[in-house]
Amino acid sequence: MILKPVNWGGIEDESNLSHDGNCWVADNAYVLKPGRVFENARVYDNAAIGGLVYGNAHVCDKTRIYLNAHVCGNAHISNKAWVFHNAIVYGNARVLGSARIKERAQIYDNAVVNGAAKIYGKVYGNASVGCHTEVHGSVYGNARVSGYFLIRGRVYGNARLKRRSDLCWVSKNYEVYEGDNVVKIVENEAA
Repeated sequence: MILKPVNWGGIEDESNLSHDGNCWVADNAYVLKPGRVFENARVYDNAAIGGLVYGNAHVCDKTRIYLNAHVCGNAHISNKAWVFHNAIVYGNARVLGSARIKERAQIYDNAVVNGAAKIYGKVYGNASVGCHTEVHGSVYGNARVSGYFLIRGRVYGNARLKRRSDLCWVSKNYEVYEGDNVVKIVENEAA
């Protein structure tokens, strides 16, 4: 059964919305099986939930949370962002714009993902990823990435990758930790 949203918000089944805590669904949002909203989570403004939203999380503004995805802690998802299957957004993380958090990706701590960014790996710490960047590796620390980048390695520390950087990608065995200088990671092959 699929519910058409109504102005107060809709749930497919009573189990979609907990009776404990201060959670609620409103403003044309809806929750479908097996999705659940519980604890003090808020879902509103045309959001559609198929995953789990809990803690003090807020999900709003035409966002989509797919099966087995978790949005929890104080995380906020807004402005048409999507969180796909088995991804998790938690802590004080923010995901907004048309960002896509893909299967098994993790966004946490105070990280911010916005614009048309696509995350397949991890973004955490105080890192920020935006524009059309794709992250298959990890961005963390105080790193800032905004532009057309493909990150397969690590970007961290005080790294700053901007639209005007000469760099377009960070390969799997490479890292950026200060400015936009790329360093190759030399693995110890003695075993």
